[in-house]
Amino acid sequence: MRKLFLILMTLIVSGLAVSAQTRTYHGTVVDATTSEPLIGATVLPIGGGQGVATDVDGKFTLNVPASVKQVKVSYVGYAAKTVTLQNDMVVKLSSSDSDLDELVVLGYGSAKKLGSVVGSVAVVGEKQLENIPTATFVDALQGQVAGLSILSGTGDPGAPSNAIRIRGVNSLNAGNTPLFILDGAPVSSTVFTTLNPNDIQNITVLKDAASVAVYGSRAANGVIVITSKRGAMGERPKVTVRANYGWSQMVEDNVEMMDSKQYIEFRDRIGSPVSDNIRDLVNKYGISTNWRDELFNSSAPTYSIDASVRGGSENLNYYVSLNHFNEDGISKYSNMRRETLRAALNVKVNNWFRVGLQSNLGYTKYRSTSAAATPDGIDLNNPMVLARLALPYDSPYYYHFDENGNIIYGDKAQALHYSVNNPYTPEFNKSIWNRYRSRVTANVNMFEQITPIDGLIIRAQQAVDGYDARINWETYPYESFVTPMGDLIGNPTKPVGFMNTGANQQTFSRYYSFTYTNTAEYNFNINDQHNFTVLAGQESIISRENGFGAIVRGYTDKRTMLLTQGVTVTPSDLTQTIVNETFNSLFFKLNYDFSDRYFFEATYRRDGSSKFAPGHRWSNFFSVGGMWNAKKEAFLQPVEWLNELQARVSYGTTGNSSINNYLYFGSVKPYDEGYGKEQVSWGLWNPSNPDLTWETVKSFDAGLHFRVFNILSGEVDFYKKTTTDMLMSIPWSYTTGFSSGAGNIGSMTNTGVDVTLNADIIRTKDWYWGVRANFNYNKNEITELFNGRDFYTLASTGLRYQVGHSAGEYYAVRYLGVDPRDGKQMWLDKNDNVTKVYNEEQNSVMTGKSQYAPWNGGFGTNLRWKGLALQLDFVWAAKKYMMNNDAFFLNNAAQGLMVNQSTDMLDVWSKPGDVTMHPGPSETVQFDDRLIEDASFMRLKNLTLTYSLPKKWMEAAKLENVTLHFTGRNLWTVTNYSGYDPEPQTNMYQFAYPNTRQYELGVEVTF
Repeated sequence: MRKLFLILMTLIVSGLAVSAQTRTYHGTVVDATTSEPLIGATVLPIGGGQGVATDVDGKFTLNVPASVKQVKVSYVGYAAKTVTLQNDMVVKLSSSDSDLDELVVLGYGSAKKLGSVVGSVAVVGEKQLENIPTATFVDALQGQVAGLSILSGTGDPGAPSNAIRIRGVNSLNAGNTPLFILDGAPVSSTVFTTLNPNDIQNITVLKDAASVAVYGSRAANGVIVITSKRGAMGERPKVTVRANYGWSQMVEDNVEMMDSKQYIEFRDRIGSPVSDNIRDLVNKYGISTNWRDELFNSSAPTYSIDASVRGGSENLNYYVSLNHFNEDGISKYSNMRRETLRAALNVKVNNWFRVGLQSNLGYTKYRSTSAAATPDGIDLNNPMVLARLALPYDSPYYYHFDENGNIIYGDKAQALHYSVNNPYTPEFNKSIWNRYRSRVTANVNMFEQITPIDGLIIRAQQAVDGYDARINWETYPYESFVTPMGDLIGNPTKPVGFMNTGANQQTFSRYYSFTYTNTAEYNFNINDQHNFTVLAGQESIISRENGFGAIVRGYTDKRTMLLTQGVTVTPSDLTQTIVNETFNSLFFKLNYDFSDRYFFEATYRRDGSSKFAPGHRWSNFFSVGGMWNAKKEAFLQPVEWLNELQARVSYGTTGNSSINNYLYFGSVKPYDEGYGKEQVSWGLWNPSNPDLTWETVKSFDAGLHFRVFNILSGEVDFYKKTTTDMLMSIPWSYTTGFSSGAGNIGSMTNTGVDVTLNADIIRTKDWYWGVRANFNYNKNEITELFNGRDFYTLASTGLRYQVGHSAGEYYAVRYLGVDPRDGKQMWLDKNDNVTKVYNEEQNSVMTGKSQYAPWNGGFGTNLRWKGLALQLDFVWAAKKYMMNNDAFFLNNAAQGLMVNQSTDMLDVWSKPGDVTMHPGPSETVQFDDRLIEDASFMRLKNLTLTYSLPKKWMEAAKLENVTLHFTGRNLWTVTNYSGYDPEPQTNMYQFAYPNTRQYELGVEVTF
């Protein structure tokens, strides 16, 4: 009994001691202007203890050690505040009208306030990235940043493609895509589809030399820094669940194809009428198929669900998320499935040592359409081709006639009866194809950070970016058969019952890149006015890629399709790839500011790359920049209408090494056709270049930032970039034994201006209305080519590189139309004389029309009333041109004898006196400038309507927030382009998969 008594007394005393060591405080966090409670504000004790978040009434209860005297209170969109603890306290937070207080991550070293950044940068926040109906976050950046041009090349979920450019095209042959950095480490383009957009905290776009030069050789095309979400130390656990469902359909199609009656009329006009049988079929039974509507799904489903948990304690924070995404394409061949798992953990081991780990694991499986073209010509197995060229009096169903002459429809057709070559339909191709691609990806990085003395941060980071990719391309065997319409499916030279053997292609590749980064950063000040940050670092990037593949043929049973069960394989059916690449770098950076008024920054980086020849592998890059925060000057302090004013200037150099490996090597290649055709012979393949080295971009930037009347803010930047020693495949004389070889030649400039404007027109307790707009004008000009030449024509592309012109300018013969008297085509020769003889070599001229739009931009608005919010985002491009290869087939009377035509061809020349642009079938349509179309466009890229349920409802349900949303993408397009889609960035549009119009409904719950 005595022992029990002593134990109880010990427990009571211990409890009293613990109680004496902790204190409880109650308080409320409100808006300083409206006194409205702020829901979810973070209250973090300084010096120990667990942080909390405010409830639906803005109230909080905080238990902290007795030693804690202050807390830091923060809320998104408000200036953080540190206050002394007291019971029943009311903390008033003021709205942060300035974006200059936002912390941004620029690369190596600590995050900086946007207002202290010397370079030209822009930040896209998490709200812009959430709940987008596509698999890639890149789409959400469109039209958001001046100077950042993003053009979506396809709506195929299985093969997303985006042309991403920052301030123009810097290189003729080397890469033009910016460097992507995820949580401090470079990543490959696979991250575009394997990173869940809802896991991104913000994206920072670095545009000028001052902001990108620290990345040196990889930063010539700009840098895009992705910062993922993570928890906060002291943050209570928070769970967010999102569920979305949507559907997609084709964007506006500006081409109207002929129906059956129109096609018959067209054939009559050109003097080549269809048969009486077909004429009766159309007139009596009304067969007229719109193949676009037949082949494309107008409600292809998309759904996604993801959940995340975030939070932290006194010494650690965490973030974990899981996402499932599934999208069907509008074509029956295409779909994508994605699973991602992301985790982040940061631990404060003690006051001087921290460690952290961020990881993103992904799995994607996708099917894509077949190519639009093959070496033998246009591929009718592609739905985009078949939708245009299939004849309208072909039926998607088999049919026959009963004894009374009535038409009886049967099963879905597997081949078309009247269209050229009896093309197979998607239903048949789907039955014999098992084709998909899959990829497992990993983006993992960890860091160790010590602070041995105040101001000094020593950090080591190790990262890996890698994937395993597989291609499964199976074609099943089948016996030739005759359809109910009498068409043979199978080898046309073989009888019914012939076995069309199958094939199996299997390809595997593995890529991984290890990045080791070590930095030391020292921050100090002198007399509280002179602030210095000195950074020194070393980085090594080791990349490895290997892959192999095989194609085996001769299968006769779809149940036995293993590679080892095939019959034939040749040396050309086997592939293997091994690529090793290494980068090593040293870099230094100095930042200085005087009293938050005058800022100076200098960067130096030395890079070495294994891609270049020995003796030319190392190069030096640098930048210097300054910024004047004029509003901090005493003479501008009294000017109340001027809220912010900053001027900046920078100059620097960056490099481009975005070329294939081993180009400086002389290499050989195996050839199948050896002597006797049973041996493999070897021959020279690639000439060596012992002088191959870096492409360099020299950049100048001058900018101004302002905010007036606490309403209108803006930025204006002027820049000029000069590319020298351009990496290019240079044509050689055939007498050397080679057609071309890699080298450094010539120069090119990009000169332009970025303009960004934002206005907060209405901002009250219940209402907010803001508008924004940005644009970029960029003039691209080639200033020097190779061997003293002023031009170089790119065969079969419609392009020519010419000094004094844009790198994307078209070179073609000018088409005038049809001579009404005789139906002959007319062109202008080089001397502006009319001719009826087409001569591409002699009469082609620079057209002044470029595939690269000199004008790009975006604009939008945000409107909010209480819990209801509307966001609209538009993107546009002007003076953008594209060669429409589709029109060669769709507006061509000679082709019209075999394939369907656009309704424009009802205006075809048929007799003297007809005034038209379309010649008759006796004339050969040429690849002249009639095919170069204005692809300028304006597109409503995003419309999002959200509704957050009332606070009182959330309190009753013990939830923090429930938000419903509707999102529409590509809802409206204005363009004169006549193809499927004006947006792709390409010199020649060839029956490509169009972008899609998407609709999505979703719900987000946080508790």
